[in-house]
Order: sequence, then C-alpha cells, then structure tokens
Amino acid sequence: MFATQGGPMITIKPVDENSVEACASLQCTPEQRQFTNSPIWSLLETAYTPLNQHCRLYAIYNEVTVVGMVRLDFTLHDGYYEFTNLLIDQIHQRKHCATEAIRQIIDVFRKDGRFQLLRLHVAPENTAAVGLYRKLGFTYTHDTEDHVFHVYEYLL
Repeated sequence: MFATQGGPMITIKPVDENSVEACASLQCTPEQRQFTNSPIWSLLETAYTPLNQHCRLYAIYNEVTVVGMVRLDFTLHDGYYEFTNLLIDQIHQRKHCATEAIRQIIDVFRKDGRFQLLRLHVAPENTAAVGLYRKLGFTYTHDTEDHVFHVYEYLL
C-alpha cells in the first residue's frame, strides 16, 4: 500500500468477483475517451481472447473503494513489460490515485522479475498522461511505426 503525505491509500489487486462490477462502472472524462478503451471492453478482451494468457487486469483501490483499473501485460511482449488502459474514474481524478497506482504497478513488475524494462504507449495529445509518466521517471524513446503513439520506457 502506498500513500503520499495526506494522499490516498492506494492498492492494486487482480480484478475478481468482488471488484468486476465496480470496474465495469468506471468512467473517464469525455475528453479522455479518445485515449482509452471502455472498462467493459478491457474486461471482456482480457477474459475472452488469447490476451488472458499474458495479461491480468488489476483494480485500483483507494482504501476499500475501486477508483480505477489497469491491464498489466506480463508476457505479451518479448523482453519487456507493459501496462495499458490505465483508467481512474472521473470523480477520483486529480487526487494522486494514478501516481500511486503506477508506483505499485512498477513494484508488481519488479517482483515478477522476468524483465528489466517497462514500456508504454501514449498518445502525444494526452498531455496529462505524458506529464505524469515523465514525472515518475519514464523516458520518451521513439514513436510507434505508425506515428500514432509515443513510446516511453522505465528501467526497473
């Protein structure tokens, strides 16, 4: 569990029967919809496609309340971890929940220990996310081949 001085008490736990409904109900702001999949899509995709052999959805809790969700990719890629579809519900944004969740995500990957590199793709227009990742030590390395996303990396 992580908390900043006076900040939220954030934990991440695999989505289960106790959190799936809350995760499906998460909503980002209208402006953010272009940058992330719906929570229902993420739940279905991870449960019913070959992704389920490589990835795991985690609920993000502030104490006992589900405030967000993220997909952690453990073996989808050769040589690095990735997380995608980080979503903090709109009523819980701007409260450092994402910052603390990312710190826990990094810790989960470090404990797994297979790779030393964490990579993510960010739409350059998603300036709030870009700023957050930079603040946490992620470094821009290149654009995707289609030039749609910036690729950021973090050494574990």
